[in-house]
Amino acid sequence: MRDLLATVARVGADITLGSSDPVEAQLRRALHGRLGTVRRVDWLEGGSYTTRHRRAVVHLVSGHRHPVFVKTPAQAPTTRLVVEAAGLTASEVRFYRTLAANVPVQVPGLLHARHDGTRFMLVLEDLNGQADLPACGDACTARQALNVINSLADLHAFGWGRPQRGSSSGWLLAQADRERTLGTWLRLPLIRRGLELAGEQVCPRLAADLLRYARHQRTVDRRLTEPPHTLVHNDCHTGNLAFGAEDHPVFLDWQMVRAGQWARDVAYFCALALDPEDRRSGEGLLLDRYRRRLRATGGPDLDADEARAAYRRHAAYALEAVVVTLALGAAPRAVIDTWLARATAAADDLASFEALELPA
Repeated sequence: MRDLLATVARVGADITLGSSDPVEAQLRRALHGRLGTVRRVDWLEGGSYTTRHRRAVVHLVSGHRHPVFVKTPAQAPTTRLVVEAAGLTASEVRFYRTLAANVPVQVPGLLHARHDGTRFMLVLEDLNGQADLPACGDACTARQALNVINSLADLHAFGWGRPQRGSSSGWLLAQADRERTLGTWLRLPLIRRGLELAGEQVCPRLAADLLRYARHQRTVDRRLTEPPHTLVHNDCHTGNLAFGAEDHPVFLDWQMVRAGQWARDVAYFCALALDPEDRRSGEGLLLDRYRRRLRATGGPDLDADEARAAYRRHAAYALEAVVVTLALGAAPRAVIDTWLARATAAADDLASFEALELPA
């Protein structure tokens, strides 16, 4: 808790003082040693939610052009405080510095990653024009979904048992701890606010279930975060994916990365990235494919019934995540509306809150 309060204090002071170092100047310094001397930067479109992100074309003195994707702190002070308190930007920088080169899934090429306690900059290869970049509310095709499930199994087999306290991967567990701590303070008020904003989009029965879920935080955390742990992306929706040749996925936006249960990624992806009818007809096949692929790539042999139960439980988290995102204003409302329709359908179809066996 002391570390969280110190982070909030540092970021608050940084916001108050403002920055005398323009983003373009930071970008020029960041790329100087990596690409060469920058002559000009042409800024393209961008936006700001949990972070500010912009595409740019960097023109070098050598005559070469280099498209880049730049992430910097969010423009909204409250969002920036929440993001830094949750350690999200620091985690993404750490992922790219320590894990990105070794994970068995495709990620964008890294050009620069820095986090100094209050400010950060991440510069990645721009995939625009090189891969299909769906919008957050788009639904995956059957082939895309199958490829994502295969890749998640590969990622989880690689990370199975890897997060260990006191090791170089201990920060993944620390991030899971931080999520639980913040949840103790914020889960219930954020869910209440999100449900108010959602209105009739979340039926009264599911709204009551979600509030009960928020009130029984210890039970929920135990059932959704207890070992065995693996490396989870933790935000695997369509807007955080790109698709290259033959619809093979590239995983974007690793700021939520941490140690967690495998079902967090699988249920979250199926609930938010698939149209409800496609999910209903295909989730059993996708879950079976995940289990076979996990075993084939060195992971454990998951019991089919236990895997199905874990998948059902974690669909409740997908609904929580959407409602909290709505409360924080961290995604466009049109996207939230699409996600709410999918997440409520998944939680209802799978009887997710019943699967958690929460106290009355």
